[in-house]
Order: sequence, then C-alpha cells, then structure tokens
Amino acid sequence: MSYSVKDERDFVDEAILLWTEEVPELDTSGKQITGRILRLAEFINERMNGVLHEHGIKYGTYAILATLRASGAPYAMTPKSLQATLVVSSGGLSNQIARLEGKGLVTREVDPSDGRGVLVRLTREGCALADRTMPPQASAERDFVRMLSAEERQQLEDLLRRVLLLNSIHR
Repeated sequence: MSYSVKDERDFVDEAILLWTEEVPELDTSGKQITGRILRLAEFINERMNGVLHEHGIKYGTYAILATLRASGAPYAMTPKSLQATLVVSSGGLSNQIARLEGKGLVTREVDPSDGRGVLVRLTREGCALADRTMPPQASAERDFVRMLSAEERQQLEDLLRRVLLLNSIHR
C-alpha cells in the first residue's frame, strides 16, 4: 500500500493559502503543480550535484558527457542534436562545450557529413568519466523516487510526458 499525503500540507499549500487570502479572485490552481515541479527541480539539482561532487563535476557537465556516451560509438553528436536532448540554451551549451574541451573531456571536430558543421566527441578521459558517473547518477535518480510504486512511477512518467509534449507543441 502506498503512502498518502492528502491530509498533509507542504510549502505550496502554504503559499497558495497566502495567495488565496490576499487575491481570492485569482485562479492559482496551476501553482499546485508548477510550484511543486520547481521545488522538485531544486531538490533534484542538489541531489545530482551532491552525487557528482566527488567526481569534480556538476550535473550540466554530467548531462553532456553522459548523453555523448549514451549516443554510442563513436560518442559524437552535433551541437544541435546534443542540445535537443538537454535542457540548456545554445549559448549555454557552447560555453559548456568550450569548458569541457579545455579540460580535455571533449573535442570539436569537423562533421564529415557536413563540412561546415561540427561534431562534439568524447575523449578517452571524457568517456571514462561518463562511465564512472553514470551508475551512481542512475542510482540517485532511482533513490529519488523510491517511495513511489512501479505503477505510480509509470503514471507520473506518463503525466509528465504529456505535459512536456503538449507544451512543446505550443512553443
């Protein structure tokens, strides 16, 4: 049997109460979800960065390295393809790639299929770091949702996917 929190209040409930008292005509129903997602994003970042701290990297670096590693040999992607899988602006990604290149974790090469394009490729060191960090990262992610049953995890995945897809269409 799963744990129920229906009768418990969190910080979002407290915030909504303030809004409702001060501006009762305002529909704050969206805050019930977005407020919690934003707070969860903070918790997730803290947890992921904590796991990666001993490896000397933060989640943004991990995300790039792990995505390149997960892309399969030769562990190279165009910046545009890489950005499509990450939550980062193109300028932010370019800066991160430059930092990773400076640390010897990736290289930028001419894309053989498009002479004007660039490929971001993991170096041997970058691949080794990705291989070291992927298991503890995956473990931390599983631990983060450990209180949910398999059915609840599937339901949450489906709902979040739906929200993401429908908001992506309307951008």
